[in-house]
Amino acid sequence: MDKSSKLYNKALEKYNKGYIDKAEEICEKSISLNINNSASINLKGLLYYINGDLDNCRKLWKMNFQINKDRVSDKYLQDTKDDQKLLELYNTALILIKELKINEALILLRQCEKSHFNYINVNNNLALCYIKKGNYIKALEHLDNVLKADNKNKIALESKKNLRKYNCTKRQINLKNISLTAICVFLVFGIGILIKINSANISKSLKSSKNKIMTSIHKKNSDSDKTKSNTDNVALNKQNNEEKSEKSKNEVFPYNEIKKHIDEKDFNKIHNDLIKWNNKDLSINEKSLLGQGKDLINSAGGEYFYNKGYEFLTKGDHNNTRVYLERAYEYGNGKWYYPHAIYLLGTTYQNLGDMENAIRYYSSYDNRFNNDEYEEIVLYNLALLYKNIDMNKAKAYGKKLVKSFPESIYNNTNIQNLIAK
Repeated sequence: MDKSSKLYNKALEKYNKGYIDKAEEICEKSISLNINNSASINLKGLLYYINGDLDNCRKLWKMNFQINKDRVSDKYLQDTKDDQKLLELYNTALILIKELKINEALILLRQCEKSHFNYINVNNNLALCYIKKGNYIKALEHLDNVLKADNKNKIALESKKNLRKYNCTKRQINLKNISLTAICVFLVFGIGILIKINSANISKSLKSSKNKIMTSIHKKNSDSDKTKSNTDNVALNKQNNEEKSEKSKNEVFPYNEIKKHIDEKDFNKIHNDLIKWNNKDLSINEKSLLGQGKDLINSAGGEYFYNKGYEFLTKGDHNNTRVYLERAYEYGNGKWYYPHAIYLLGTTYQNLGDMENAIRYYSSYDNRFNNDEYEEIVLYNLALLYKNIDMNKAKAYGKKLVKSFPESIYNNTNIQNLIAK
């Protein structure tokens, strides 16, 4: 066996073990020793193919067929005729992901998944989509697919590291549980509304009764002597003291109730407990319990709120999206979902017509995460949002987009016309 063939076998071994960069390097050496080594040429073409480099793999296989009359290369070339369409679908899916149209992107990526073309990029982006949907087990499957082919793939390794870091690798969102949770939330909000309505009616009734009493007392004060007036005032003061005493009873720290919220990991109720009792004068045991609630919601509550916000976003419910993402933002600093929450808050406020807050969150993203995945569309949105507010800032963001991402799809006529003004 000649040296070129030995190198091919070594390259094939590296490829099968997931060392594709090393396999490509060895293939290059094999081909340089023997340009007629069809197997090495085909393998190098295959490495380009799974990395999504359609032009270079076709060039290699075409050369192999022309020089060596290799029928395998010819078969590969024939099979790539449909791959151009898959590349277009993949590029469209990337745009949809940036626009947070995850379900639509998944449809296209699943079509791309049927071919081995662009295998690594397709699986990485499928994993990204499933992470955004909270389906971490499915995401892990696609990351494992990538690492079997390229065990040093930086994107997959980083994604898997984040999943492990935040204990997501063994968690799967159960649709049945989501439905039950949604029903429970609906009932809680429904009961809350009824209570609020009844409380308002009771308050209105009490206010009306109190006004009548005050009017009666005032009339009696005018017609009665001083002693009678003092008697009435004493009675009124007694009534006010009783009301204050009753109100004081209602403000007793509900220790067992809050403990139940913590035990059941009811993050919505824990959030409300913290708002209500955080600055109150509490006993040591009460402060300790409230501290447990803070620790729990800081460690796991933010991700719950992010997933709920994203769930509402997919349904087009921008108001509930805003509520839950604001909570994710409050508790999520330093967590994997934090930049996603900031960007989504920007788009949510933009959809709600609140441009001031949209700019606030987009600017925060640009200042803190300008190397992350949404930076292109953030700069684009900031440029267009500022167009009718501050043209200098609009141009600055437009120029930053062009400079940082010259090949971006968002570097379009809207940006070019804005900069030219």
